[in-house]
Amino acid sequence: MSDTRRRVKVYTLNEDRQWDDRGTGHVSSTYVEELKGMSLLVRAESDGSLLLESKINPNTAYQKQQVSSY
Repeated sequence: MSDTRRRVKVYTLNEDRQWDDRGTGHVSSTYVEELKGMSLLVRAESDGSLLLESKINPNTAYQKQQVSSY
């Protein structure tokens, strides 16, 4: 079975509307019983801790960030 995880950065928007870096990890998708649906999970590459668990909403347009030319 091949490893389909992708390396990602996780950011959260703080109260000042600034992006906070939560870390780098690997994203996967799985069914989460507590959320009653498919979810994105991001586990930190440093220690495997859970950085993000987010239920996939079929009405949300997900996209890959474009490479910036800064």
